[in-house]
Amino acid sequence: MHAYPLIQTLVFVGLVGAALPLFCGQCRTPEVWVAHLAMVVVMATMFVPGGSAGWVSVVAGCVLLALAMWVTSDIADRSATLSCAADLTAMALILLFVSPAMAYSGAVPRQDGYQGTLHAHHLAGGATSITSWLGPLVLMCWAGIVLFPFLARGREPTGRHGKITAASGILMLTGMVPMAA
Repeated sequence: MHAYPLIQTLVFVGLVGAALPLFCGQCRTPEVWVAHLAMVVVMATMFVPGGSAGWVSVVAGCVLLALAMWVTSDIADRSATLSCAADLTAMALILLFVSPAMAYSGAVPRQDGYQGTLHAHHLAGGATSITSWLGPLVLMCWAGIVLFPFLARGREPTGRHGKITAASGILMLTGMVPMAA
């Protein structure tokens, strides 16, 4: 975890966003509950020194992708779980392909405990590196998915479940900005 208070605050906001559906009673299925609990654990590991290190990011990303598939696999009403699957997938993509720990020297994290600055990982791969554009692209697509229900309905009121889902997604997106920036 970075030692910068702003980054720690953003990650904490993401942690709150991941936990929001757990405490507001919006996890209607056990699959969604487990998925949000996993997102809370992933966001919490970012506070542990070395928690966003190479192998931890890969394992967490793979688990989140597996959960995204599991959440939408056997449920008849997939519309209720699509936003959760989108959150899981976006977090997994950022952890697997954009994580700062994975960008150092050919995707091999440094072993000497070096923690680079927020944008130091962009310098490792050059201007055409996938890490320079994939992170912002994932964040923009994620924001579009989270905000689509509000934009599609216009002035029509959104229910409590929709508001909590959108707030959770926006807070998690905010928490992943330091990883994707």
